[in-house]
Amino acid sequence: MKIPKKNRRYCPKCKKHTEHTTSIVKSGRRRGSMKEGQRRFKSKIAGYGGYPRPKPEKGAKYGAKSSKKIDLRYKCPDCGKSQTPKKGKRAKKVEMQ
Repeated sequence: MKIPKKNRRYCPKCKKHTEHTTSIVKSGRRRGSMKEGQRRFKSKIAGYGGYPRPKPEKGAKYGAKSSKKIDLRYKCPDCGKSQTPKKGKRAKKVEMQ
């Protein structure tokens, strides 16, 4: 997927159309080990019983997705604020023009 480096978009802060610069943000965060849900899960699996995991059924339904959603940011040159589109687009390969 080819994305232009500059894009003419509406800035809600300036309330006008300007030439925004496009950037792709890397999203690769690890899950926190001390988050509330992780602590709850650890207490659930602790002890003799273990944790009853459901067995996955056979078929393509449970396969991993081959593409990731890209996180785009559009930065306004006048005010310096950046906007994100509402939905991320799926793409295997992203290229800036």
